[in-house]
Amino acid sequence: MLLLSRPAGAENKQSLPSPYTVAVIPFYGPEKIWLLYSPLIEYLKKTTGHPWELKLYPNHDALIEDLCGGQIGVALLGPAPLGRANRKCGAEPLIVALGKDGKPTYRSVIVTSDAAVTALGGVRGKKFGFFKGSTAAHIVPAKLLKDAGLGMEAVQPVFLESQDRIMTALLTREISAAGVKETLYRKFEKETLRVLTISGPLPNFAFSALPSLPSGVREEFVQALLRLKPHTNIRDADTMQDWDDEIKNGFVTPTDDYLLAVQNLLTTTREIMHEVR
Repeated sequence: MLLLSRPAGAENKQSLPSPYTVAVIPFYGPEKIWLLYSPLIEYLKKTTGHPWELKLYPNHDALIEDLCGGQIGVALLGPAPLGRANRKCGAEPLIVALGKDGKPTYRSVIVTSDAAVTALGGVRGKKFGFFKGSTAAHIVPAKLLKDAGLGMEAVQPVFLESQDRIMTALLTREISAAGVKETLYRKFEKETLRVLTISGPLPNFAFSALPSLPSGVREEFVQALLRLKPHTNIRDADTMQDWDDEIKNGFVTPTDDYLLAVQNLLTTTREIMHEVR
């Protein structure tokens, strides 16, 4: 677990958790998250004047545990982890990321690199990659398989540590198929990959926090991101050009429908995770 910045002498004394700590659900490896989210941290420091820092986690469970334990101020969560955190400790969405299409939704796709697999039924008996607990790379793909009559017992599940690792495993033929976030697949669509099926729209990633996050911190964080309009303001687009694709298209405050969709997905998450156990 790494911190983007650490005040001098911090390792020698105890201190209360800072509300200015941001964590990102590890859908990428730690080095990539560090690279893509450091510019966000610098933007927050500059615009709010507060000592924001980035905290990295090896898995979903560790992040949710620390969020619920008050060790994190704000966390970027996918809908399945948010549903878990909401049920566990009342974590709530502050602001939702927009996709390239300007909508607060995204999709999961099941893809294959196996030329012999031309339809979803062709993954039967094949090695299928999952990133445990991920909405796009575990919960939704498993549900799509189940709805097609292909339970977990119908494939050879291979659990990998990030969606990046899943893409590598696909391209090196370590696995035959997997589900990933559509935006990640699009970066590799020129490779020898075939889309087998695509999900319906899912609630997009949201920066989330406990209700106990100080109102001043909450308001400054939300307003700092809401004022960014990269599609209509060239300066904002320049500011966000090195940010992760997941958060470089602007933000919107969540509607009641957003949290309802998250809760509905939580039901599916529990169903799938029970089968994994």
